[in-house]
Amino acid sequence: MFNTLIWRNTKRSAKDYMIYVGTMTIISSLMFAFHGMIFSKDMRALYADMTVFGVMIGTASFFIIGIVMWLVRYIVNFMLEKRSKEFGTYLLLGMTKKEIIKLFRRENYLLGFLSIILGIIPGYLFQLLFVNIFYSILDAEYKISPDFNPWYLLLTFGIQALAYLLAMKNVRRKIKKMSIRQLLHADQQNEKIVHEKNTRKGILVFLSLIYICVFNVLILTSNMPLKSSVFYSLGLVLAIYLLYFGLSAFFIRFIQKKSPLIYKQNTLFVLRQLSSKIKTMRVTMGTLTILFTGALLTWMVVMMFADYQQNQVVLEQPFDISIANSDPNYAFTNERATIEKNASIKELYQYQIYRDGTTTMNDYLYQHVDGTQKGEKIDGRWTDGTYFGEDTFMRLSDYNHLRKQAGYSQVRLKSGNYILHGKRRLEKQWQLVKEAVTVTANHKKLSLQDTNMEPFAQNGMNGADYILVVPDQVADQMTPYYGVMIANLTDEAPANLQKDLEALDKNFIETDQYGDLYAMGYGNGSDQILTMSGTTIVRDNIKKEASFVIVSICFMLAYLGIVFLCAALTILAVQQLSDSTKHKKRYDILRQLGLNKKETEKVVLKQLSIYYLCPLLISIILSIFIGMFAGERFVYYTGVQGTPVRFYGLALLVFLIIYLAYFLVTYIGFTRNIEKHR
Repeated sequence: MFNTLIWRNTKRSAKDYMIYVGTMTIISSLMFAFHGMIFSKDMRALYADMTVFGVMIGTASFFIIGIVMWLVRYIVNFMLEKRSKEFGTYLLLGMTKKEIIKLFRRENYLLGFLSIILGIIPGYLFQLLFVNIFYSILDAEYKISPDFNPWYLLLTFGIQALAYLLAMKNVRRKIKKMSIRQLLHADQQNEKIVHEKNTRKGILVFLSLIYICVFNVLILTSNMPLKSSVFYSLGLVLAIYLLYFGLSAFFIRFIQKKSPLIYKQNTLFVLRQLSSKIKTMRVTMGTLTILFTGALLTWMVVMMFADYQQNQVVLEQPFDISIANSDPNYAFTNERATIEKNASIKELYQYQIYRDGTTTMNDYLYQHVDGTQKGEKIDGRWTDGTYFGEDTFMRLSDYNHLRKQAGYSQVRLKSGNYILHGKRRLEKQWQLVKEAVTVTANHKKLSLQDTNMEPFAQNGMNGADYILVVPDQVADQMTPYYGVMIANLTDEAPANLQKDLEALDKNFIETDQYGDLYAMGYGNGSDQILTMSGTTIVRDNIKKEASFVIVSICFMLAYLGIVFLCAALTILAVQQLSDSTKHKKRYDILRQLGLNKKETEKVVLKQLSIYYLCPLLISIILSIFIGMFAGERFVYYTGVQGTPVRFYGLALLVFLIIYLAYFLVTYIGFTRNIEKHR
């Protein structure tokens, strides 16, 4: 009899909370997929060092475990409140609290087990799909093969089991403290009368909005001190919660003013419903808004990194192999032999970068480019700066040879002039160079003839961010600074070539990152967020490694965003679907007042729309300004051609599609519930 009751209640709960079971199934599927990728033989075959991916997924799992535990605990407590009268009746019929706890615990364990079982097959299919995406992005051939490991099943099961155990521990403590009377009336505890004095809290809406506006202005104008950003962010979180504390009172105040607007159609009924719901869910609504904001921002970052991976990875490296050495007369004999041993050389060229004791261009860039750090000379050695210790120059003949090797057109240079070749992302700075910077060579002033901005290996090879091209006879009177060798291959570089060449670089294997290159003030450019610099660059190897890291970041953030959004939307949906059953009489009264089925559904649509729009609009307002600032910085520091508006728009589109899906499910379920047993 006891087991029959458990099974019957579980089936009823699965039906009543289908959207919750569905969300837990989605989360279980994603957990299976990502945990499976960590143990996947195919992934290890694709990339031997899986540490990066494991760290990414581990970081995501840390946050997701917390979200899953919070979701399970919230829903379990919600179910306890809704079924409290049932449990109180069980006590009156002679059941003990211990038996009720046992009954409720097993029912929820069965629901959790059901979501795990339902998630296994989709999770395995997701795993194959995600692995295939990795292979496609890295241009590797992938043949679908069975890759099943029981360890990821145990890991996913363990995480979910822990979430349910902790949730049920809290429920057990709650039931033990509650009397029969408390259980019988627990489902009515939120139905409190809102007194007129509480309407004064409506001012919190305006105070919160003012703080949110100030926060956004500080973000957009870059006037928020880094040291104080944590306190400003905590204030923003507090403002979100206070906004919902005041919103219910704001609606009540609006109703009490008896504006003619509230008597139009069914506005009064909807506002009453919303004010009551927001009052009982204000802390939860604040948390959901934060989760929505987090989901939007994480997906925007995904869009930015995905665009960078697709269009920008190693774009600044037009040559297959680039190697620099602090000795300008270095012959690169061993490096050439290693390349010839592992690959077929199409073209190879050695040249020198020059210096003339000037720092005028460096000084200008240090003043006008964000994120730069000027090196210092200590005991005759330069600390690591953004740029080289002195301005960097190149011979015109070397420049034209490299342009031909990269597939660019040849250039001519008049006597007494120079060409500035810089990164396109610093185009605004280059436009001011002619008036702001006086370039000299051999104590003679040079005039700027042209500014070129094609990709040109300017992260430590052909200068850092820029190179100044001068006539050969001018460069011949300068001091050679360091040597560079550029090579193009007939085929793709073998996977181990980067490491083989690095093993020959004495600077690379010393304790200091660049060893004696500090003596010349080695620079790697002002790129931040993602940068590829060093004394040895094999483009194909670096591209594969960078792509793997970027795709891992994208998968981690997309994983987080989906779980954040689905968990938050589940709580919104479950609350409304529960109210549709609990307050069915209110809609019956509307019908008795003359509303037909279609008009009643319009009331429901209006009520749900406003209910769903509240956290949606607030999260968009919060995220759009932060997103625009982050997007602008990302474009500036990486040089991608996309715009922050495009990145945010794509993220918002994905967000709204999922949001609309949950809204439609809630609306359909709500209308069905109020039509039952008429």
